[in-house]
Order: sequence, then structure tokens, then C-alpha cells
Amino acid sequence: MSFKFPDLSSLQQTLSKTSEQLQQTFQEGLKEASQLNDNLSPIFKRTQRSLQEKFGQIDDVSELPKEYIELEKKIDSLKNFYKKILIITEQYEIESYDYPPNLRESFSDYTKIINEKFHGLAAATSTSELENVLTTPSESAASNIPKTFHHTLSKVLKSNREVLLNSQNDEDNSLTKALLKISEIEFKIGDERLEQDKLIITEFNNKIKKILNEEFVKTNNFRKQVEISRLNFDTIRAEIKAIQKGDETVEIPDKLSKNLENSEDELVHATELAVESMKKLINPLESVNLLKVFTKIQLNYYKSVTDELTTLVDQLDALPIDEDDEDDK
Repeated sequence: MSFKFPDLSSLQQTLSKTSEQLQQTFQEGLKEASQLNDNLSPIFKRTQRSLQEKFGQIDDVSELPKEYIELEKKIDSLKNFYKKILIITEQYEIESYDYPPNLRESFSDYTKIINEKFHGLAAATSTSELENVLTTPSESAASNIPKTFHHTLSKVLKSNREVLLNSQNDEDNSLTKALLKISEIEFKIGDERLEQDKLIITEFNNKIKKILNEEFVKTNNFRKQVEISRLNFDTIRAEIKAIQKGDETVEIPDKLSKNLENSEDELVHATELAVESMKKLINPLESVNLLKVFTKIQLNYYKSVTDELTTLVDQLDALPIDEDDEDDK
């Protein structure tokens, strides 16, 4: 009986090939790890130096150009101005900013709304109709009137005129006529105020927000890059100082010397880009134009209000005084 041994040469070739593949994979892994370490090392060093500077452990910090420092101050001041003015002008984004704070909807207003909803629910014949009744705003005039001072004043004048008419058997007199005219003009003024607000939001507020969210962010990124480049440059300088230990005749390794040269070039380039961006941003033309737009919107609104009130005064002066009113005098 004979045994057939396996082909050892074939097995050896397979093992050798597998070993080579493992060795190659291992070497590639080491190479990637080395590259990762090279990439992370500057970040760690930069972070360490930044913390040391903040805690006052390092005094040798490269000074940036005076022009750059001044531009940074101007940029920060402009940003602060935009934010502060927005705090005020964002008021125009609230419809009820001039709504009388001590005014509450009357019980009758709520009763009308509830009755409308009740009748709507009673008439509904399907689930979708029920949902529509619950989600659709009430058709009541009171619920659809904007919550502004002028609209509310118009509403109160109109409702009280109706009360007076009911008490007078629907007979108009000088007072009810005056109430109607004032109510109509106040409603128009309220509409014009809302139009003014809409224009301020779109032509002023939104444009300032866009500048803050785009232009300032872009410039801030340039400034961050300057700080990163400066930290890199100072970190390499510190390494060279550690090697020389005060003796400038000590030869610096070529790689370190090249790194210093490259980091200096990067710092100069980053500073130039940041300066260019900041100069463009602090140009007063855009800010002045925005303020002009804001002022013109207000001017147009107040002109319209003046015209409306002038017409109203003429109409009130032309109203005949009822005989009963004359007798009361």
C-alpha cells in the first residue's frame, strides 16, 4: 500500500505568497499610520501652543501687521452694529408690536368664533370636512383683522358706531358719520403700516442677516486661517529655538528650515487674503445704502399717513353738525 504525499512546493508557494501579501498590507498600514501621524502632529502642536499662549506660558508671539489688527477692530465693530440694529428692527417682523397691551378680545368676539366652529362641525359629513373646520381660520371679521394698533382702533370705532346706530334706530348723525370715516382711514393706515413692515423685513433686515451669515462668516474664516498659519509659524520657530538654545550659529536641519520658510509664506498669503476680505466688508457704501433704503421706506409710510389724515381732517371739518348737537351746546 502506497501513500501519495501532497505537493509541498505548491503549498510553500501559497504560504510565501500569503506572507508577502500580509507584509505588504502591514507596510501599507504603517505608511498610512505614519501619514496620519504627520497630519495630526501639527494640529496637536498648534493646539498645545494656542493653550500655552492663552494661559500666558509663552510670550514670544509673532505680531501681525498693524493694518491687520486695525481692520479686525473695525470688522468687529461693524458686526456689533449690525447685530444691535437688528435687535430693534426685527420688531417689524412681529405684526402686533404696537397692539394695545391692555386690550383683550371681547366675549362676543369669542362667541362668534365658537358659534361658527359649532355650526361648521354640525354640518360636516365626513372626517375630512371635520378636519377642515377645525384647521381653517374663522370667517369672523374679528378673527381676520390684523393685530395692529390702527386695525384695532378701526375695529373698535366701527363696532361702537354700530352700537350707537342700534340705539338710534339706525339713524346716522354727525358722530356716527365721523366714526365711520375715522374707522376707514385707520384701517388704511394699518394696511400701510403692514406694507412698510414687509418692505423693511425684505429690503433691510433680510439683507443685513445675509451679510452677517455670508460675508462676515467668509471673512471670519480668513481670519481663522491667519491664526492657524501664525500658530504653525510660531510653533516651528519655537522648535528651532529649542535646537539652537540661544546659539544662532547652530545649524538647523534642512527639513525644519524649509518648513519655517513655507509656514512664513503661508502666513503672509493668509494675511493678504484676510486683509482684502476685511477691506471689502468695511466699505461703508453698502451700509449707507441700506440705511437710506430703511429711511425711505419710513418716509413713504409717514407721507402716506400724513395724506390720509389730512384728507380725514378735511372730511371731518366738512361734516354738518346735527341740530340736536347744536342744541346741546
